[in-house]
Amino acid sequence: MNTSLSASLLGSLEKKFLVPHSVGVADLKRLAVSLLDADESLASLARGEGESSLTARATRFIALFGSILADPAVKLSDADFLLLSKLSSYVRSIALASGFRGTDHILRVLGATDKESFMRLAVTDRQRFVKSLIVLNIDTALPVEIDALVETEPALGSLLYLSFASSKMVLTPQGHQRRLRLLGLADRVKPYLPKDLDYLVIASNAWMICSYADLREKHRIKKVLNRYLRDWLSEQGIAYRLDLPVFGCSERPRMVVASEIMHSNHVQYRYFGQYLRQLRTKFELILVTPETEVDDYLRLLFDEVRSFKRGGNLRYLKDVRDLIVDADPEIIFWPSVGMRHWGTALANLRLAPMQFTALGHSASTFCDTIDYYLTEAGYIGDPSLMSERLLLLPNESLRFERSPHLDASALPSKPKNHTGVVTVALPSNLLKMNREFLAVLKRIETQSARPLSFKVFPNVRGAELAMTRTLLAETLSHVIVNPIMPYQVYMSELASCDINLSPFPFGGLHSVVDSLRLGVPVVAMEGLEPHARTDAMLLRRMGMPEWLIAHSVDDYIEAALRLINDDNVREQISKAATELSVDTLMFGDGTTELGSEVVDTVWKAYCNHKP
Repeated sequence: MNTSLSASLLGSLEKKFLVPHSVGVADLKRLAVSLLDADESLASLARGEGESSLTARATRFIALFGSILADPAVKLSDADFLLLSKLSSYVRSIALASGFRGTDHILRVLGATDKESFMRLAVTDRQRFVKSLIVLNIDTALPVEIDALVETEPALGSLLYLSFASSKMVLTPQGHQRRLRLLGLADRVKPYLPKDLDYLVIASNAWMICSYADLREKHRIKKVLNRYLRDWLSEQGIAYRLDLPVFGCSERPRMVVASEIMHSNHVQYRYFGQYLRQLRTKFELILVTPETEVDDYLRLLFDEVRSFKRGGNLRYLKDVRDLIVDADPEIIFWPSVGMRHWGTALANLRLAPMQFTALGHSASTFCDTIDYYLTEAGYIGDPSLMSERLLLLPNESLRFERSPHLDASALPSKPKNHTGVVTVALPSNLLKMNREFLAVLKRIETQSARPLSFKVFPNVRGAELAMTRTLLAETLSHVIVNPIMPYQVYMSELASCDINLSPFPFGGLHSVVDSLRLGVPVVAMEGLEPHARTDAMLLRRMGMPEWLIAHSVDDYIEAALRLINDDNVREQISKAATELSVDTLMFGDGTTELGSEVVDTVWKAYCNHKP
């Protein structure tokens, strides 16, 4: 599946389409499969291709895709539908980056213009109905809803629900409202996943992405999916461990660290490096992680490393399960759950007498098999939002592992602003961008007495980068969306910014530390979930003014405008942050005096745990 979405492919298919009915299902599949390589071809924008050229290519692609799909002579089998539907996220990204700004024009041709006509097609014209499912997405401005489909056709309704729930960067007003409503319908969904790894990825994305919504009951879909994933794994012979080891307060218990992501370039390594150094003083640490995550720096934190190769089919999940079980652990530590499909699935199995997670993905798992949640006390605003028993650490014990890929002595100095334009950093993963946050940024831009320039670091490439640039340009007047870049380059770009407006409800954490390290002031919103409290906890930990921590949209806007419009205030905070010596206060490595708060807390839980 490495056919490139190239100009030559588009050109050859366009020429073929000039002959009536000469383009069929095989060509549609070929075009759809080329989406898997769309990141490379559409990443040309980051290499200097002009905006208009990128938009033209995306527009040609969607025009051709829609024309083939709408052709009555093109008949889709069930297998064709499954192939095309699992690529819906790629279609959505390219469609939003195109001149069409979506796929509603295709839905109109197919006759799915509202919920009544959509459901009528299910009975009167099955081909047009399944074709409309392929291009229907959460952003549609048409009043086409899937609520009834969830109950009348559970399998199709489930696939479409998971596709909607796993959509990244929902910035359209209708998409934002639709996502909130659908999360509230979670209990009505009867999950259906074909035995296909790509569909497990979609389900895992839906499991994780619900955390980025602004809704108290947003995690209900996790409870539904957790039950389903456990049964789904069991049907494939991937089940609980029945011969759990004898559990007791042994001298040096074996702890498997099942890490979805942990390579030394990642923020997970930075967050948990000092945790792991502490835990290793009393526990034997065995890392289980994909081979792509293992490097020499990571090996130094463990007694043993067991890596696996992520396979192209579901059989490899049993191999990972067995790799964990063969280590015979009394304890399993999941630094995160939800950031990779194998973790989302296997965390729902009981493979050790004691299992716990932490702040890697800053939300509760709602897995019956996860006993504890280990985190700093400042991250917990409402314990009722957590399903696990809490193991709380003092805020002042938090210390990050120094990145071996960043020379702290060579960190760029923050230049003084002599231009009059205030540069606002948005170092926000694409998932953290949402309609309400963007609306607040627009209000700030409108009310500012100074011209603003926004620098965005969404950590995406290709089709998603193109979509992000298109959508943000329609919201903010002057915005630069950066591609993925090496950490040292990113820090240099961040240093050129005047302030960091951290996203909400899912905050920044590491971007807050990076910003203050460079003397870039941060405005944050504080909420109740762990991911809504990270920024506030760090700002307090580093002695920043309390008014930088907002508790309402009006507070947030007021704090942002104060920083933007008052050079003296902004420079005073920048100076205070620079003089903090954040590297000494917040970072450590193998030469740093090691704390004991993490290991003492886990050891106490271990000795008192009742399996």
